Amino acid sequence: MKQLIFYASHLYWLFAPLCLFVIWKSRRAVRLLAALALLGTTVLAYARFVEPRILNVHSETIILPGASAQSRTLRIALFADTHYGIFHNAMPANRIVETINNQDVDAVFLAGDMTYYPGNGQIESALAPFGKLDAPLFVVMGNHDVGFPGPDLTNPVRDALDNINAKILQNRSEPITLAGRRVIVAGLSDLWQGQQDFQFASSLPSDAPIIVLTHNPDTALTAPPGFEYDLMLAGHTHGGQIRLPGFIQRVIPTNYPFDKELHKVPTGDRERLVYVTSGTGMVGLPMRFNMPPRVDILTLHIPDPTTASPE
Repeated sequence: MKQLIFYASHLYWLFAPLCLFVIWKSRRAVRLLAALALLGTTVLAYARFVEPRILNVHSETIILPGASAQSRTLRIALFADTHYGIFHNAMPANRIVETINNQDVDAVFLAGDMTYYPGNGQIESALAPFGKLDAPLFVVMGNHDVGFPGPDLTNPVRDALDNINAKILQNRSEPITLAGRRVIVAGLSDLWQGQQDFQFASSLPSDAPIIVLTHNPDTALTAPPGFEYDLMLAGHTHGGQIRLPGFIQRVIPTNYPFDKELHKVPTGDRERLVYVTSGTGMVGLPMRFNMPPRVDILTLHIPDPTTASPE
């Protein structure tokens, strides 16, 4: 059905001229019906052919716990949900790479769901352009990558990422120096897969900011109380993908009212910062409406070494 919709949408290019002909030649009542039909199908055609190819850049500044507006900064790129597979109108990786490389970032984070029922050999060719990123790439798997739903593509996705020297963070952390400052980058496996393991957190240092990458932002609600971090980065929501007033939370597959951008999630005796990117690809329908693909560029004010541990 998904592919039927994808290919049947090309009929618009025959239907639209027919409507214009009817509007030109027919009586008033018929012209009105034809105009309404043309308007409705044109909106759908825009969502199918135009908006999925618009790549926006959203910039935001975030002050991490213990930092101030005068603290030193690092600049990162975040994107997710590329969903390379049966929808060939998904935003190509080379355009994402070109956009990010023009932003002069210190690191790039890909929050999972790289695939969507891909064909044989498609994963490697789709992800290969990410090897041209000018900054280190950190990646976690999403639910579609690990078989929830669809086939388990963990191994071919991992192989493709290894080939481009991406750093895969599945239930582990890695210290790295970014913009001259030591930062701990951690990653968690997909929430729906049910294999998240927080044991690595017991050995995390307290003198460096901790950035956690995951796919599903609901991870912020399921993490154990002792799991400390300064900022969680996630995807999964698509920002609704087809964004209609009053319809958003009905289609976003999360328990907390996550949508996009920065959320302050109350957990225990403090608020956690969770930033959600709205993604670049599509599932269900090969369309995006009022929510074009985008890359998020985040300027993070990070605490000084003596104040880096979360409150």
